[in-house]
Amino acid sequence: MYGAESLRLPSAELAARYRAAGWWRDETFLDDLARAAETRPEHPAIIAYQGDTPRTICYRELADLVERFAGALLALGVERGDVVATYLPNVWQLTPLWLACARIGAVSAAMFPALAERELRYTMTVSRAPVCIGLDRIGDLDLGARMAAAAPDTVRHRVVIGDGSAADAIDFTEFFLATEHPAPDPALALRPDEPAVLVCTSGTSGQMKAVAHTGNTLYAAARAGAEPYGLGADDVIVVPHPHTHMAGMTYGALMPLQLGATWLLYDRPNDMGLLLDSIERHGVSWAYMSPGYLVDLIARQRERARDTGSLHRIVSGSAPLLPDLVESVRDTFRVPVHALWGMTENAAVTMTRPADPDDWATRSDGSAVPWMDVRIDAAEGEEAGRLLVRGASQCLGYLHQRDTYDECLDDDGWFDTGDIARPDGRGGIRIVGRRSDLIIRSNGMKVPVLEVEGLLARHPGIKELALVGYPDPTVPGSELCCAVVVPDGQPPTLAELHEYLGGTGMARVFWPDRVQFVWQLPRNSLGKIQRAPLHQRLELAAAPR
Repeated sequence: MYGAESLRLPSAELAARYRAAGWWRDETFLDDLARAAETRPEHPAIIAYQGDTPRTICYRELADLVERFAGALLALGVERGDVVATYLPNVWQLTPLWLACARIGAVSAAMFPALAERELRYTMTVSRAPVCIGLDRIGDLDLGARMAAAAPDTVRHRVVIGDGSAADAIDFTEFFLATEHPAPDPALALRPDEPAVLVCTSGTSGQMKAVAHTGNTLYAAARAGAEPYGLGADDVIVVPHPHTHMAGMTYGALMPLQLGATWLLYDRPNDMGLLLDSIERHGVSWAYMSPGYLVDLIARQRERARDTGSLHRIVSGSAPLLPDLVESVRDTFRVPVHALWGMTENAAVTMTRPADPDDWATRSDGSAVPWMDVRIDAAEGEEAGRLLVRGASQCLGYLHQRDTYDECLDDDGWFDTGDIARPDGRGGIRIVGRRSDLIIRSNGMKVPVLEVEGLLARHPGIKELALVGYPDPTVPGSELCCAVVVPDGQPPTLAELHEYLGGTGMARVFWPDRVQFVWQLPRNSLGKIQRAPLHQRLELAAAPR
C-alpha cells in the first residue's frame, strides 16, 4: 500500500503474543464467510433496508457477490496493495465490496456520505486510490457530482451505484453485476496482519486522519461486542449508524460476520419508527446506537408500540448516558443498556457488563476488555488524569502522518487518547472530557465538562449545549466557563442554571460563569460538536478593546 512505511506494523513478538492469547488469529473475515457459506448457506447474512422493502442476502449469495465484485475490481486495474475508496451509505453493496477488496489484497478506504468535498479529497489523495465507488444521490444530495469534484488525478475510475451517466462514471450494475470477469487468484487475499481498512477520524480539531486497521485489529474489536453478551450465530444484530465508521463497521457488520449471524443494514436514521418495525419483523436481539438515537427510538415506540420482545441487549456509545434515558429504555423495552467507550484508533476499549448494577452505564464507561490495557496518568493528589490505552485492537497509525501518531505513543506502546478519565470505583473508568476541552479555574480546579453538560442537558429549557472555556481577564492563564446553549422554548437565565445545578449537588466551582444562546452548535461531518469555533468566538469577545 502506498504510504505503508508511515504505519507501525506489528512486531513478530507482539503478533505471537496476541495469537497465543487468542486475541489475534491466522484466519481473516474471508474465512468466516467461507465457513458460513458452507455450513449454513441459506442463512440470512444481510437484511438491507434501502427504502421500505428489505433485501435479504444469504451467506451463499454473499460469498458469490464477493467473488464477482473482486473480479470486477481486478478488471478495473486494482492491484494488490491498492486502495479502493467506498463513498457509500448503508447499502447492501458495502460489505461485499469490503470483502472483495480483501479477496484481491486491496485496502478499503471507508468514506460516508456526510463527508464534505475537502474530506473526500483528503482521503482519496493520501491513499492514492485508483478507484472510488459511490452512490448517485441521497434525496437532493448529488453524491456522484461531489465525488467527481473531489476526485484527484490519481482516481482512474469512478463507479456509481444508481445513475452513473450524469456523473460520467462507470455504472455499477452493468460492470459489477451484469458483466462476467475472471475469478481472482486465491493467493492475492489479504493476510490477517496486513493493512485492510482505512477509516477517517471525526477531526473535531480540523485535522483529518486516515486510521489504518488490519484484519486482526478489527477481529479483536469485533469480539468486544459479542463475548461479554454471549452472542452467537442465531442472533440478529442492528447498528443504524454509518457502517463506514468504526462502530457500524465493527459491531454492525464484522461482528455478525465473524459469528455467522445476521445483520440488519439500516439506512434511515431519521425514521426510528421503521427501525422498530424492522426489529419486530426480523427478531433483532442486539443493538448498538448512540443516546440520540435511543431518545427517538423511545418516542416512536411510545407513539405506537411494537413487539420488541426479541431485543435482549442495547449497547450505547459516543456520548454519556443520562439516568433518565437509561430508565426510559428499561421502562419502554424491558432491556438493560450498556455503555461502551472506544475510538476510531482502537474501537472498543471499555464497556459495562451484564453483572454490573442496572444503572452503572450512567456512572461508568466500563472496564477494559481483556485484550486492551487502560491506564490513568494523574498528577499527584488528583483523581482524574490522561487516559492511555494499548492492546490488540490498537490501529497501525495514521497514513502519511507517522510523526502525528508517534507523538501519541510512549516507549512502552501506550497510546494517549486525548481524553481525561477517573476511576469508577469498580475497576473501570469514567470519561471526564477531552483534554483539549479542559476548563481550568483560577484555583487550579478542572471543570468536569461532560458531567456538567450531562446535568444541564436535562434542564427543560435546553435543547442542546456545549460547555466552553474562555480567558479569565483577572487571572492570566486561567479560564471562566460559558454554557453555549441552544434553547428549547423560553431561554433559561444564568441564575436559573445555577439554581438547577445547585439542586443536583454539583459543586459551585463548576457552575458556568456565563450563558450564551445560539441557534445551533457547529458540528463536523460526523455530527460531533466542534468546540474550537465557540472557543475562538468567546476569546474574541473577552479580548480587551
